[in-house]
Amino acid sequence: MASRERIVQFVEHKGISKNKFYKETGLSNGFLDKNNHPGADKLEQIIYIYPEINPEWLLTGKGEMLKSDTAPIKSETLNRKLIPFYDIEVEGSVMPLSEMGVSEHPDEWIDAGDWFRDADSAMRVHGDSMFPVYKSGSIVVMKEVHDKRLIIYGQDYVLITSEYRVVKRIQKSNKVGFWLACSVNDETWEKGELAGRLIHEPFDIPIDSVYKLFRVVGTVSRTESSRVIYAKK
Repeated sequence: MASRERIVQFVEHKGISKNKFYKETGLSNGFLDKNNHPGADKLEQIIYIYPEINPEWLLTGKGEMLKSDTAPIKSETLNRKLIPFYDIEVEGSVMPLSEMGVSEHPDEWIDAGDWFRDADSAMRVHGDSMFPVYKSGSIVVMKEVHDKRLIIYGQDYVLITSEYRVVKRIQKSNKVGFWLACSVNDETWEKGELAGRLIHEPFDIPIDSVYKLFRVVGTVSRTESSRVIYAKK
């Protein structure tokens, strides 16, 4: 089932007319009848207007149609959410992957309680190009994105290529087949021939070179011993 078909299913579940849906979302008449793949901007708009809808279900078909707080409570929702934490660094600044180490198994499990139920992994940030949003040493909590077409511009992502693992704010690039990877640290060079230019300038990254993509859903700035389960032996 495609995203458009799931939207139709949601509208029918809500019991609202197509005209009311178009009016509430601002989408063009006939949107629900078109046999095409809705863009990320339209899906984001629908999620904004109807916050009860489960974004993962809308985008991928996985899970329930409604978020857990609006859907009937199941026994498994009472379990604690444990996020696998890989004690490797995702770079705010670009750094070769070979110098950061690679881990296939989590070093710890972060007990997030009811927070970050949509998260599936966490890594530590190194570098200051994303300061003050992410301080060096802080932990970013992530959700893997399987369909690159559904990226939301202006949001923060962890991108993994064969050479780099970086966290950046993604914007549209002027180059076809590229994303513009941006830093949020707006510090500039004070002296020399680079005076006035950004220290952390945006750069284009080929979309095809990104083999793993994660959306940053939050950060863990502090944990207590009772909040982390150490599973590594």
